[in-house]
Amino acid sequence: MKIPSFTSKRHILYGRFFSNSYFVENEEGSAIVEFVILALPLFIPLAIYLTTVSQTSQIQFDARNYARQVARVYVTSPSQSLVADRISVVTQTFADSIFLKDKIAIPPAINIWCSRTPCLTPGGKIQVSVRIDSLDSKRAASASVIESVDAWRSS
Repeated sequence: MKIPSFTSKRHILYGRFFSNSYFVENEEGSAIVEFVILALPLFIPLAIYLTTVSQTSQIQFDARNYARQVARVYVTSPSQSLVADRISVVTQTFADSIFLKDKIAIPPAINIWCSRTPCLTPGGKIQVSVRIDSLDSKRAASASVIESVDAWRSS
């Protein structure tokens, strides 16, 4: 009478589920699982970084655009008395369309420097510096623009 060996009984009891050949033959989906396990910890910080860079660049772009528009409004104003009203209209337009969407604190800080007195003297230069602050990311951006007053302007 032949006595069965331990290895043959183990093969009969456990079947092919615990043999090495089963795992080698059936690897369906393992690459996807490995990719997800390894990639998620890398992609999450990358997504956070790209979002932060995007927000920072958007705030900087808004500051440059706002400073440029304020400078244009200033140098194209018909008189010095209308400058403040025109700047407030530009600020309100930016607040309604851009600053609310990008969560920027209203009103932004504006500094205006004139090379000549009065500021709208033909051939003079106007420098507008703007600082805007983001409400959600606590970031700030500054921009400065220099515009020339038209040399043939009637003063």
